[in-house]
Amino acid sequence: MGRNGTYLNAGLPGTGLSYRERIDRPSRSSSSQPGPAGSEYSGQVKVKVNDDGTLLITDMDDIELPAAVIKRVKSEMADSIQDLLTKAADKVNQDLESCLGVHLLTPRPGAMPVIPAPFAIEEPTRPTQQTPGLMDRMLLRSAKIEREAESAEEQYRQDLANWQATRDAHEFERTEIEKAFRLAAKGFSAQMERALDYVLSGIAWPKETQVDYEFSQDVTGVALDVDLPDEGDIPQRSAEARGNGKLTFKNRSDAQVRRDFVALCYGSLFRVVGEVFALLPAIQKILVSGYIQRDNPATGTVDDQYVLSVLVARDQWGAIDFNRLDAIDPAATLNACGAVVKLDRSARFVEVTPMDMSVLN
Repeated sequence: MGRNGTYLNAGLPGTGLSYRERIDRPSRSSSSQPGPAGSEYSGQVKVKVNDDGTLLITDMDDIELPAAVIKRVKSEMADSIQDLLTKAADKVNQDLESCLGVHLLTPRPGAMPVIPAPFAIEEPTRPTQQTPGLMDRMLLRSAKIEREAESAEEQYRQDLANWQATRDAHEFERTEIEKAFRLAAKGFSAQMERALDYVLSGIAWPKETQVDYEFSQDVTGVALDVDLPDEGDIPQRSAEARGNGKLTFKNRSDAQVRRDFVALCYGSLFRVVGEVFALLPAIQKILVSGYIQRDNPATGTVDDQYVLSVLVARDQWGAIDFNRLDAIDPAATLNACGAVVKLDRSARFVEVTPMDMSVLN
């Protein structure tokens, strides 16, 4: 074995999961018995997972190791590898769970919006001044020490100025957002717009989603257009670590993927409605319409197609039990509000004509 020991470096591409652990410490069961021929190895070991879920065990240069070393790694690090595979499976499945649970973070009406946290970066520390001593002067090191001190002081002043500018900008923005929230709650239209911009831009959507809006003339209603994710964005497989030393993938059927996409679209509109009602007490009605992009077989162009449109009143929204969002089906909620929507026999959205903004009046 090498002087520095043998280490296992494990990681799963696309998951951000990795660890490093020493594997050459003798165990009680193996300390008195030599390993099989070829199992001695000095160096680091890298474990990766292929697209089919199987493990690939190599050295750090991606050169496959002898079968005896691979067998030893799998045996001695079985628990660690299984733990990594379990975490990787969870991360793979999280993508689908985030899509299907997009509505679970919907705020209840009257919930206080989250403002940016106070500035938390620590102020730069002034460098300690070093005064040349007698020996420094005798050895002619004084000039060098003074130059280094001046350079350190100059760098400190520059770092401090940058820190102050960043802090001031952060605190100014934080104050302005807090002001916008406060005045938006009182019905000031300009601040309602600013507050809504901030909240909508801060939503961590599971898939790319864009929202545009327009207030009614009396500012008691708002119409929102939601550019929904593409139909192909839905994850099409799930993963499971069954304890057999690899990830097992299961492909979801086309029908299930289509149903998942419908759920994502309903959930996204549900979330938008909830964010607006929570932020803006003056809003009594919300018209929200979602559209997707599809190929137009007649022209060959990619067109926007509306697939869902619904008018929701505040009193209808107030009937929802926000303590049990996990029991809520956004499709059932929006359909109960009279959603304009149509699905074909394969559970695929059919283009619809969205409600006109005049319904807000």
